[in-house]
Amino acid sequence: MLKNQANSLIDLELQFIVGREQELMAFESKLAQIKLDQEPGLFHVYGTAGVGKSTFLRLCRQKAQQYGAVYLQLDSRDFVHSEKGIGAALLSQIGFTGESEYDPIQRFCEHLAQQSGERVIVLAIDTYEEMQDMENWLRDRFIPTAPSGLLLLSAGRYPLRGSWLWSPVWRERLHQLPLQQLNRKDCLNYLNLCGITDELQIEQIWRRTNGHPLALSLAAAANNLAESLVSFEGGDWFEQLAALWLQEVRDRELIYFIESASIMRVFDQERLSAVMKQDVPSYFFDRLIALSFVRRTERGWQLHDLMRKSMNVRLKERMPKRYRELTTRCAEYYAKAILQSKDRSDIEWEVSELLSYVDIDVLRALSYEDDYSYYWEAVTETTLRDAIAYAKWRETSTQPVSGYEVDPETGARFRIEYSREMVRYNAAPLDLEALYGLEPLSIKLLRGPNDQACGLAICIPIHAGTLAWLEKDPLSSPYLSTLTETERDMLAAPREQPAGWFIRSLDFADILNPQARTAGIRLIYSYLCRGGLTICTPYDSEIGRKSYTAFGFLPVEGASHRNHDGRTLTPTYALDTRNGKLVAFLTQLFRRSGIELDISGCLPEVPPRYEPNLIGILSEREYEVAKEVAAGYSNAEVATRLLISESTVKKHLKSIFMKLDIHNRTQLTAKLIAKP
Repeated sequence: MLKNQANSLIDLELQFIVGREQELMAFESKLAQIKLDQEPGLFHVYGTAGVGKSTFLRLCRQKAQQYGAVYLQLDSRDFVHSEKGIGAALLSQIGFTGESEYDPIQRFCEHLAQQSGERVIVLAIDTYEEMQDMENWLRDRFIPTAPSGLLLLSAGRYPLRGSWLWSPVWRERLHQLPLQQLNRKDCLNYLNLCGITDELQIEQIWRRTNGHPLALSLAAAANNLAESLVSFEGGDWFEQLAALWLQEVRDRELIYFIESASIMRVFDQERLSAVMKQDVPSYFFDRLIALSFVRRTERGWQLHDLMRKSMNVRLKERMPKRYRELTTRCAEYYAKAILQSKDRSDIEWEVSELLSYVDIDVLRALSYEDDYSYYWEAVTETTLRDAIAYAKWRETSTQPVSGYEVDPETGARFRIEYSREMVRYNAAPLDLEALYGLEPLSIKLLRGPNDQACGLAICIPIHAGTLAWLEKDPLSSPYLSTLTETERDMLAAPREQPAGWFIRSLDFADILNPQARTAGIRLIYSYLCRGGLTICTPYDSEIGRKSYTAFGFLPVEGASHRNHDGRTLTPTYALDTRNGKLVAFLTQLFRRSGIELDISGCLPEVPPRYEPNLIGILSEREYEVAKEVAAGYSNAEVATRLLISESTVKKHLKSIFMKLDIHNRTQLTAKLIAKP
C-alpha cells in the first residue's frame, strides 16, 4: 500500500518536469544500443549546480523501467570512496547487507548477471564530480568485470575528460551532453502547471531566473507564499527565494530546528538531538523532514544547499552565540565519531565533515571553497607514466613564484615566495618507478578540471616494508636517526596498518592556484586524522613554516638537515596522532579556530602505563611534566595544567632530557610508556 502511494507520488512529481525531450531521446537511443551490442557503455550529463541533473536521473529511471532495464542508483556523497565502500553501497542496492569475507564487487556482479539475464543494467551515479578519485578504478577494474549490457549513467558538474576520451575504446562507447537552462517555452509550461498564469508574474520570474531550473522551482513555490514578487528588489535572487521559502514553515518553533539542522551538512534525529543537546520530538522531526527543501540521503537528511547556506548566514548574523555553540557541538560530534571508531580507514566521511568546521587564518587565506574539480588519485600501472612525465616536466620547468593571499576575515596577508631553486628542490625528485615497486600507494597525482596533471605528492606509508628504504633516503633519514631502537621498532608495522606516513614532497604546477592548494590541504588532513606519525621536511620557506605549524606540526630537535641543496638548513616536522595524541591534536586544532572541544575520554584504547622506575631518576615535579608531555600537551598547555610558568616547563624538560640522555619528546614518550 505504502509502496503504491510512493510510486503515485513519484509519478505525480514527474508530471511537473518540463523540457529535456532531446536528452531523453539520446538516453533511450543509448539503451537500445546497449541492448543490441551487449557491450558496456557510458552516458554522462553535466551542468552547473541546480540545473536539474538529479531530476534528469529520475526521468532516466522511469524511461529505463519502461524499457525493462534493471535500474540502480548511487549518490557519491553517500558512501566512502574506496573499493570496500562502493562495494557495500552496490550490495545494499540489491538487498545484501552485513559483513562478508566474499569480495563485494565480485558478489555484486555475479548476482546481477544471474538476475538480469539479457536485460540492460543501468547503474546511475549522482554527484559524479565528487567521484573523480574513483574514476580509474571504475574504468580499469569495475566496468571490465561487470556484466555485459551495463550502462553507466552519471551526472556531475563537469564533462568527462582525460582517459575517457584518450582511449578510442571508451571514446566510442561514451555519450555525454550538457544540461542547459530551460528555454522560455518550457518555463511558461512549468509555471502554468504550478497554477501561475498571471503574465506579469510569469515575465518577472522568467527574467529573474533566466530559466535556471532550481531558481524557477523556488520562485514558483515562493509565489504561493507571497502576494507579489514585485516588492522583493535587489540582493541575491536565491537568498530572497530562500527567505520566502521559509514561509512554508507556519510553526515558528520549527525554524529553531531548521537553524540547528543548517549547521550540519547531513543530519538525522539522533545527530540533531546531540547537537541541540535536547531530545528532538519525533513529531517535530517528521515535520522537519517533510519540508520541501529537505531531501533524504543514505546517511540522513539534508537541507538544500542554498537553504543551508542562507540559514547559516542568518543564524551567524542574528544569534552569533548560538551559532558558535552549535558549531562547537557539531565539531565535537564528528571528533568523537573519529576517536571512537575501531577502523579509521573507514572514517573519510566523518573527517571531511569535521574539517568543515576548522577556522584558522592561514588556512582561510590559502584555501578555496571546496572545489572537487581538483582531486588526488593514487597512480596505477597505467597512470604511472603520467606521474613520471609530470616529474620530468618539473625538472625543466622551475619558474620563480611570487604572490600573496589574504585572509578574507582579518585582511592579513600571507606572502608566497619561491625562487627557481626553491621550486626545484621542494619537488625533491627521485626514481618513481622504483618507489612504485616498493610501495604503490606512495605516489598520488593531482588532476585538474581537464584531467591534466596539476601536482604530484609523494606520501610514503611507514611500515616494515618501507622502513629500510626510508633509513637510506636523505630526506627521511635525519628524523629516523634521532630515534632509539625501541622507537624505530615501533615503526615496523604491518603494511595493512602503517605506523605513519612520510610526506616527502608536495608539488604543484601552480602553487598560486587556490583550488590546487586546497586539494593539497585536504590531502594532508586526511593523513593527520588517521592516527599515525606524520613526518615531512619541505624546503624551508616562510609560508611553509607558517602553514605546517598551522596544521599542528612541530619541528623535531636534532632532525634539521641540509640535504635538499647541501646549503640550506631545513627543519623536519612531525605530528604524532597515535593513541591519545589524536585527542590532543584535535583539541589544539580547534582551539586555534576558537573552539574548545570536550572530547576527553573518547578513545577506546587502553591508556598507556608509565614506567615507575623513572620515579627514582626524575623529581616528582619532573615526572609530572614528563607525563603531561607524553600525553601530547604543548609547553604552554602543560604550564596551564600544572599551574606553573612556561619557562619553568622548559627548564624541567631540559633537565629531564639530560637525566634520561634523550633529545626530543618522542624519545621521552618511549621512555615513559612501559612495554605490555
